[in-house]
Amino acid sequence: MDSFDLGRLTDHDFELVCRDLFGELLGVPLELFPRGRDQGIDLRHTDAAGASTVVQCKHWQRGDQNGLIRRLVREELPKVARLKPDRYVIATTVGLTVDGKERLRDAFAPFIRSTGDIHGVDEIVAELRNRPALVRRHFRLWLSSTTVLQTVLHQERHLRSSWLRRRLPRVAETFVPHEGFERAKQVLDEQRVCVVAGIPGVGKTTVALMLSAWLMGNGYELHEVSQDIDEVGALWLDGIPQVFLYDDFLGQTTLESPLNKNEDSRLLAVVREIRETPGKALIMTTRDYILEHARLRHDRLAAADVTEAASVIHLTDLGLRIRGQILYNHVHNSAVPPAQKRCFADRAVWQPVVTHRNFNPRLIEETLRLAARREQDVPAAVLANLDDPQRIWERIVEHELTDEAVHLLEVLLTLQTATLSELEESWSWYRRELDRDADGRLFRRALQVLEGTMVTLDGGKAAFHNPSIADYLRLHLNAGRTRIPALLAAFVDARQLYRIIEAARLPDGGAIREQLRAAPESLADAVRSTLDTVEVSLSAEDYGLAAHLQWALEAAELLDAGPVAAIVLEQTRDRVYWTSPDEHLAALAEAMRYSPLIPREHAERFGAMVDERIRDAVQDCLAAGGWGNAMDLAERLSANALDDPALEESLLEAALDELRELAGLTEDRLTDGHLDVIEELLGFLVDHEAEGDLPEEFERVTAMARRLADARRERRVRSAAVIPPGSRQVLSQRERDATRDHAVVAELMRGLDRTDPAD
Repeated sequence: MDSFDLGRLTDHDFELVCRDLFGELLGVPLELFPRGRDQGIDLRHTDAAGASTVVQCKHWQRGDQNGLIRRLVREELPKVARLKPDRYVIATTVGLTVDGKERLRDAFAPFIRSTGDIHGVDEIVAELRNRPALVRRHFRLWLSSTTVLQTVLHQERHLRSSWLRRRLPRVAETFVPHEGFERAKQVLDEQRVCVVAGIPGVGKTTVALMLSAWLMGNGYELHEVSQDIDEVGALWLDGIPQVFLYDDFLGQTTLESPLNKNEDSRLLAVVREIRETPGKALIMTTRDYILEHARLRHDRLAAADVTEAASVIHLTDLGLRIRGQILYNHVHNSAVPPAQKRCFADRAVWQPVVTHRNFNPRLIEETLRLAARREQDVPAAVLANLDDPQRIWERIVEHELTDEAVHLLEVLLTLQTATLSELEESWSWYRRELDRDADGRLFRRALQVLEGTMVTLDGGKAAFHNPSIADYLRLHLNAGRTRIPALLAAFVDARQLYRIIEAARLPDGGAIREQLRAAPESLADAVRSTLDTVEVSLSAEDYGLAAHLQWALEAAELLDAGPVAAIVLEQTRDRVYWTSPDEHLAALAEAMRYSPLIPREHAERFGAMVDERIRDAVQDCLAAGGWGNAMDLAERLSANALDDPALEESLLEAALDELRELAGLTEDRLTDGHLDVIEELLGFLVDHEAEGDLPEEFERVTAMARRLADARRERRVRSAAVIPPGSRQVLSQRERDATRDHAVVAELMRGLDRTDPAD
């Protein structure tokens, strides 16, 4: 039989559960009633005649029966005598015997009517077993059930990633369900796909993990997508409920489409497949500004399939009560000394934190984690880091680490995730460029200093402990604390080039841009020395050599780096990269045609070679009956190549064949994915005045398009109902409840005063 680990709940969680549970048991609505500092938080009901019922909640994780009785008699009995409730009920997470209940009944007579009004942990758990709907309303309670804990936290069969196995229990300890989480859960339930977006540190990954836990508790296996959306296909098992978690699917600092992150056509295909397949779910996270950047850069990411699945978490989702609970949970579960925890019970300490303009769950967590080792005054450290978010890492990087450790971080910034061998290779080159020792002993010592604090090691790979470290290191580079030419000379992989250029493109990367602009030869050497890594470390489908050269040309224009443009000239002089996708070749030809760094004659010669290749590919598609693919390719031809009557005639014939095939489809074979194809086809036929060639088929397919468009609009309306259009109304309600919320948070934080419930 299922049980519940109520010790995993906070005091506030327990009170909320008791409010709903005893509301059902007593048959009356109960209100969380914050009174003065000496009264505690009671659950209370007053009927029309003025008769009152009070439920006293005592959540003591390590308390025993005798200690509970002594504390209740000493502290609560005088309050009860003053309040004189008509009925007094006790609910506690301490186990109670028959004798213990009788002692409490006698002490609190006449307010406690019988021992039936005294509920120990066993009675509460028994009642909860009979109320699964109530349990599911309280996420942390549901997560504490033995069945769910075994499934979510202990069974490798349901959890395929060692990183997730370590992270889930820690997140479950401190997670506070909020409106953003509930909204995301509704979206996931309706759409099977959910994109969680928000500012850095607001809790996107936390929400994604808890959504995953929710599905795992319902029998799903959880799989982490770590590199590319194609992993979903490799992990897919027909007939097995699966949830795929893709954290930071667009990258951590900017849109990293060059970095094997082509999240347009293949992503859209996976989204559509999952939405149409029962028992599958996809959860993705990204920073909100990166998502908007991606939608501008990739039209497919603005498609209804992705837009309808976006559940955006903003800081406005974290009202005062939620912030208070987050702070309480993190302090309560941290490793800081008890005396430091008790400091947070003081309103003068917690109030500036929970109302701070920079309140950020990740920053709170990291400060407490590091302060447990370093800080004497933990509350002061929390507030100082909120005032200046850079401070948490700046002091460590600039004043506490050895040079070899800082150099390792600077190299890791350009790699993000790396095997220890490639990290050591790049670090060694960097150290030599700086005229420093670079032996393996120093590397291992630097790694040892950083592991667990700033760097994690998992499966032979190194990565930052969290993205805020990479954010700080970009500012470190931008402050001129790194010799950029020496760092460029240490690059062993093309990925490093992309990351340093993307850092230079950011609004806060101006100084990095200037340093790169001042070292064009060093940049060119780095481009040339990593050319042979492009099709090894990056996906040729996503970003083969042609796309790499287009990137190099764009970088050369950004930095006015003629030596880099010269490499593009050299590489495109007499060959078209046959292993590169046609769309990449067309994009490269277009970029060269309009680049001021490429001679016009060279651009035209290369463009003609690309047009010839694409024209042949179009004819091959038409011969195979693929009008849609042929049109996609034809759109990549230059204006001159498109002006070909024979090609237009071939495309029109194929379009009419496509119209006949679509007209023959039955309703049960139509899917939402057909709509875009149909609209493109009908538009093409109208543009070529060919709708009258097959009038019956044209009318039938037009009617199909109307039905599919209506169905898509209905889904959008349902999504709009799930996702509120704005948070202003919610915020106004919070503002009206500000005084009450402050009282609730004050009582919640007072729980930190009771670090040991025993007398």
